Amino acid sequence: MNAEMMKQFENLFIELKKNTLNEMKMIDPVLEKGDEVDLSSEDRQRALELKLLGRQNFMLKKIDNALFKIKNGTFGICEECDGEIEMNRLRARPVATQCIACKEEEERNEGQMLYEKRSHTHGKTLGGNVIQMRSHAQDLETVLAGNSEF
Repeated sequence: MNAEMMKQFENLFIELKKNTLNEMKMIDPVLEKGDEVDLSSEDRQRALELKLLGRQNFMLKKIDNALFKIKNGTFGICEECDGEIEMNRLRARPVATQCIACKEEEERNEGQMLYEKRSHTHGKTLGGNVIQMRSHAQDLETVLAGNSEF
């Protein structure tokens, strides 16, 4: 990536950071006093505001990381394979830290990890865990065999 493109991305990140900080200043997650209905509504509003603040803090960290990478000359380099991140990807998602191939691989692995967390058997069935239940016919045969009157 040439110096002119680096400067454009740096200016973009500085502007994004400024806008994000301004948006964060407008969010006030302080709970006011009021009746139960007001408090319930304010609780929901406060939860949404806190969630938004968390997301914006996360974005600020990504922006700061990108600015750091620009300063040390590693912006646009994939953190996984050290290959160059495609310009179209950086234009679409400037804070990207991985090339498309590495990001897709990471997402495939995440999907597998989520499945493994949901499934305690991980798709396997174990024969030792299966209980053999006697059928009604087997029970009837046992009763009849034990009772000579039938």
